[in-house]
Amino acid sequence: MAGQDSKVYVIGLMSGTSMDGIDACLLEITAVGDLHSSEAIPRWTLVSFLTHPYPVGLKGDLMRICSNGTVGELCGYNVLLGKLFAEAAKAVARAGRLEMGKVALIGSHGQTVHHMPAPQSLYGYQITSTLQIGDPSIIANECGITTVGDFRLADMAVGGQGAPLVPYLDQTLLERYYRERKRAGMLLNIGGISNISAYVPPTQGKERDFVGFDCGPGNVLVDHLMKQLYGVEYDKDGKIGFLGKISSMLLQELHDKDTFVPRCPPKSTGREYYDHSYVERIMALGKTLNLSTEDLIATVTDFTAAAVCANYEQFIKPLIASADEVDLFVSGGGAKNNFLMRRLQERLNGVEVYSAEKLGLNPDAKEAVCFALLGYETYRGRPGNVPSATGAAKKVILGKICPVYQQHLPKAST
Repeated sequence: MAGQDSKVYVIGLMSGTSMDGIDACLLEITAVGDLHSSEAIPRWTLVSFLTHPYPVGLKGDLMRICSNGTVGELCGYNVLLGKLFAEAAKAVARAGRLEMGKVALIGSHGQTVHHMPAPQSLYGYQITSTLQIGDPSIIANECGITTVGDFRLADMAVGGQGAPLVPYLDQTLLERYYRERKRAGMLLNIGGISNISAYVPPTQGKERDFVGFDCGPGNVLVDHLMKQLYGVEYDKDGKIGFLGKISSMLLQELHDKDTFVPRCPPKSTGREYYDHSYVERIMALGKTLNLSTEDLIATVTDFTAAAVCANYEQFIKPLIASADEVDLFVSGGGAKNNFLMRRLQERLNGVEVYSAEKLGLNPDAKEAVCFALLGYETYRGRPGNVPSATGAAKKVILGKICPVYQQHLPKAST
């Protein structure tokens, strides 16, 4: 992967907090200039994207393992998911009509089963940690392609929270779009958890700045409620939300009891906080307030919008006072929930809300694209974390490289 204008195909794999399946993308990546130069920013084109569904029942198994799985289960499912992720990689190559032998690299996030960003004391050491399963060495050998995985711990090793890592992609997207404009751009990804990144316009004596962090719940709470109340995985198009009325009393109770949403960045969260007991408390409150199931879905969906708005007002808006205009681009499953998108627009006064498609990005593919690029950056020895987002002391090279014996990295055909 040396030389000028080197072009390669890279696959990115990701399964998020929603645990719906494996998002897989195939990118054609070009690095302009010396690959080891800080100026060699990769340019990419999305060739193909798909979501490879998990087998029936696996989501339930994974959710149980996240809360009380055994070591034996973690060992077994680590290999099982490696095989499933390899299947997703092969499927997305077929969708792009590309032979696997022409794929240079795979970047795989894996499936998070536990995220522990708050320090815990163990034998006198302050420990933060995270665990993703779907071992990259299994993917590498199933596909015959060098695979990069286990991205988050390197950031934690230098004091970061290991999340969010998507700001690496957000920064490159927003920099292209806003470099010459006196306006602020934000990217909001609503998966199981919502995370936001902002590109702050320059002020006198200062260059543009960049911030990013998790806001709070994305779809995780409403998806759990939809499963319990309606027996389906999610509120398709926000149809149930539109049928309900938002309960100000329940919304206020959620706001008052949630300790993550008002926390100062850098910050990250996951299913460990927004867990089954959190949902059970919502159900109990809904019963006490005599809310209909539609009211419950509407209110909890609006809580996601309220959490985003609260973080914007407190942590981003003061930084962008000089901006002429502010834009928000939404990706992830939440971008398809029309009720949630309406509530975001209604709550965010003075902010124009768009789908991430306006930036030329498939909203569903964003995280898979990010880990394809992060894998590529790791392979060529370049850092991928954004310290202002994760809280890390410095930039570091992320992940572990699992090579395949005697593999050569082919160039894409031109």
